[in-house]
Amino acid sequence: MPQTTDFKQVLEPLRIALKLEQEGKQFFLDAAGSTHSKLARQTFEFLAKEEDKHIEHIQRMYESIEGSQGRDLLDAGVSDADRKLAAFNERLADLRDEFKGNDDDITAYNMALKFENGAEEFYEEKMDECEDPRVKKFYKWLIEEETMHSRLLKSCLKFVEDPAVWFKSHKRG
Repeated sequence: MPQTTDFKQVLEPLRIALKLEQEGKQFFLDAAGSTHSKLARQTFEFLAKEEDKHIEHIQRMYESIEGSQGRDLLDAGVSDADRKLAAFNERLADLRDEFKGNDDDITAYNMALKFENGAEEFYEEKMDECEDPRVKKFYKWLIEEETMHSRLLKSCLKFVEDPAVWFKSHKRG
């Protein structure tokens, strides 16, 4: 970071990000517990586990900034969001014969999508505000993860609303 005093300005948004991810995890666990379809339950359980990974990643970044006063930061790494989404869609296709979606699933997916979009917007705003390229890279990682969650939820919505169209667009090679 350009100056050692700048690190304090980075920590507060990370505290907020940590809280967002914890709230997201709880939201997904609650949704998994209240849904009746296997697809929705598995989706929300998957997303809750993803939030755990984000929480851990944010905590490690926070500790690296705080511990070094902004001099040595954890490398954000590379998101494997596209791979996770492809694997999820493969599992989704395997549920074809077990699928029994309903309007409650659609409502839950839409609520989850709003939550994910809000987190993504927050991370984009924070990325635009920061100057340190290492912190920008970290926010970019978070944005890619949240974007994958949004794409996953949109895929589930399409699957529930019109399975025939979903399968047509996700033909296996």
